[in-house]
Amino acid sequence: MVRLLLADIQEIVPLLFKQRQPLSEGSIRLLSSLMRRWLVDGDLKKLLAPLRTDATFVVQGNAAAVEYQARTGAYRYLLTGGIMLDGRPIRFIGDSPLEPHEVDRSFMTEARATLPLKRFLSQPRLLYDGQWFTTADILRFVANKLGGNHVDFDRTGQWASLDKANRYMAFGGPALAEPPDGSEIYLRVAPSSEEVLGGTHLETVAAAASFVQLSIDGVQLCTVKSERSLVARLRDLLKKRPGATMVERSGSASEE
Repeated sequence: MVRLLLADIQEIVPLLFKQRQPLSEGSIRLLSSLMRRWLVDGDLKKLLAPLRTDATFVVQGNAAAVEYQARTGAYRYLLTGGIMLDGRPIRFIGDSPLEPHEVDRSFMTEARATLPLKRFLSQPRLLYDGQWFTTADILRFVANKLGGNHVDFDRTGQWASLDKANRYMAFGGPALAEPPDGSEIYLRVAPSSEEVLGGTHLETVAAAASFVQLSIDGVQLCTVKSERSLVARLRDLLKKRPGATMVERSGSASEE
C-alpha cells in the first residue's frame, strides 16, 4: 500500500502542477478518482492503522469564514479555494446579497492550517444557500457524479444541492457573453483555457494539492517548490496581467 500511495502521488503531481498549461477538466476527474480511493474509501486509513499514527494535510484555513457565515448568513455562495489559476490566486470567492460595505471580509486573510485526516475530510469548503459541503462530499460528487469513476445522473437529496452549488458560479477561460447554462455568475480567470469549471472542480484541485504534500508521523512525503527562470520573472514584471472578468446572468460584464 505504501508503494501504491507513493506511485499515485507521483502520477498526481504532473497532472496538478503543469507549467504554463491550464488544468483540464479531464485531469480533475482523474484526481477525484484517485483521491476518493485513498481518502473517502479509506485506503489511507488502512495504511495508517498498523502504524498507530495519523496523516496531516495543509489546507486553506477557513474557520473564521465558517463562524462568520453561521453568525450573519451574509453569503449565498462562498468558495474556500487556496489554489492558483493562470498565476491568479483563487481564494475566498463569494457572492452576497448584501451591499459591499455591509460585509466583513477580514476572514479572507486567514492563514493556512494543518488538519489531521478526519478533519481534512470534514472541513467545510463550499457554501451555497446556507449549506456547507465538505472535502469528502466534493470528492464523492466529482468522482461519482461528474465522471471521475463513473457518470451518475441522480441529482436527488444532497446531490441536488451540491449540483446547484457547483453550477452557481462558473470559472473558465472562454470569453462568454452569458454565464453557462445553470450558472448565475461566470468568472473568466484563466484566459489560456478553453474549458469552464465549477466550484467542485476547483475544490478538488485544492484537495489534491493538500493530498500530495501530506505528512505521515511528521514526515512530508512530497515537497512541491515553484522555481522560475530569471527570464520568466522579468516577463511577468513587464507584462500587465489583466483583471478577472465577471459576467452575470443579466449579461453585464465587469473587470476587477
